[in-house]
Amino acid sequence: MSPRPLGSTKAPNFGFLLVVLCLLIVVAPLATAAGSGLLVESLFALVLLAGAFSVSWRGIQRWSFLAFTALTLVTRSCAHLFGGFQLGIASAAITALWMTSVIIIVVRELFRRQDVTTNTILGAIVAYLLIAIAFAAVFEIIELCEPGSFFGISAAATSHQLNSDLIYFSLVSLTTMGYGDIVPVSSLARPLAALEGVFGGLYLAVMIARLVGMHVASGIDREGPEH
Repeated sequence: MSPRPLGSTKAPNFGFLLVVLCLLIVVAPLATAAGSGLLVESLFALVLLAGAFSVSWRGIQRWSFLAFTALTLVTRSCAHLFGGFQLGIASAAITALWMTSVIIIVVRELFRRQDVTTNTILGAIVAYLLIAIAFAAVFEIIELCEPGSFFGISAAATSHQLNSDLIYFSLVSLTTMGYGDIVPVSSLARPLAALEGVFGGLYLAVMIARLVGMHVASGIDREGPEH
């Protein structure tokens, strides 16, 4: 069966997910004390759970995605508890896949909608932030496979510090602010960071045009019977 529309008249599906995403982005760089990795990982788990239940599917599709979310949680937990190169790669890879899946679902539903609601706007913001986290996971794979791919990240950084730094760098790249405190230097990291900047600009342009178009169209539909 088809997913529930984002523009439901019920309370927005994406409010809690947006709050947790913002908490992760703000808190992760501040969590530098010993043992603070658990706090960051807990916020990541909340993001995954909120995302799974925000994407309201029914039947086998919903349960398949919940199973995928559970696998992502288990993989990330194992990487946090046991560490190691292979678990780190697996954790970053499955996180990137999960984020990409949610982005595709949300954007697809946004383009199916014909009206602009609070939930529609929240969905657009959530997808934008998830793009940054998905790219950060890919950057983490690059850094783990080729240490030193990003100048400005300490070689002694813990796994959650690396993840936090790359989320920050990904947001800077996505918004094309380019502060320069973290710089991609490897042959793979540089074009990927540039691609993220291009993608971020195109996303904003297309999504804003779509939302404005839907708002104008819905206004015309409401006024139509009166003229």
